[in-house]
Amino acid sequence: MVKIYKCSRNGNFMRIVCLEGCSGTGKTTQHKLLGEYYKKSSLKHLSIVEKDYEPFRTIVRKWYEKGGPRIPFTREVITEFAKARVETFSRNFSGLEKEIDFLLMDRYFYTSAVYQRGIGLKPSEILQLNLDYGAPLPNLTFLFDCDSEVCFDRAQERNKRTGKGYLFSISPEKVEEIRKVYIELTLGMKEVKIVDANKSVKDITNYLTSEINGLF
Repeated sequence: MVKIYKCSRNGNFMRIVCLEGCSGTGKTTQHKLLGEYYKKSSLKHLSIVEKDYEPFRTIVRKWYEKGGPRIPFTREVITEFAKARVETFSRNFSGLEKEIDFLLMDRYFYTSAVYQRGIGLKPSEILQLNLDYGAPLPNLTFLFDCDSEVCFDRAQERNKRTGKGYLFSISPEKVEEIRKVYIELTLGMKEVKIVDANKSVKDITNYLTSEINGLF
């Protein structure tokens, strides 16, 4: 059963809004812009990146230390990630329904479903596994989608600028493969809205804020 955090302040649920998609689609940029926008709004929010919180951070670090993408995502590894995700929510965000209206997440279990597919489980099975362990289902998920060549070029440019490598953006073909998995996984999900990430930053921000505000 999916756990949703109830907001005792107004009798409604504390919403969860998630930004998803391939590296280079502009998610992180919009996550920052939305954070700035809602600091000035009457709606109270918390912007989070899962891997910045324990124990999920430790699981991610252990994975990188063992070899990162070179390590097969077996059912055991996938389950470890799912359990850490649920514990992270319980430890860090339980009770926040009294203080905020929504969580704003840069990536979530859709990322696990797409990037951890392979030996262990299919993307849909990974998603279901996370839900079965108690990971809360977002009220609204924005899937950023744009041309794979554009995503790849953006990721490479950011690599040069920040000195960080985006491990799964190794070629336009790989990006396109990941993009298709995202689309197939979320097809028919009512809570998922496709965002045309080829549009201007301003147009995308306006669209996102309109949809988020519509939740309240």
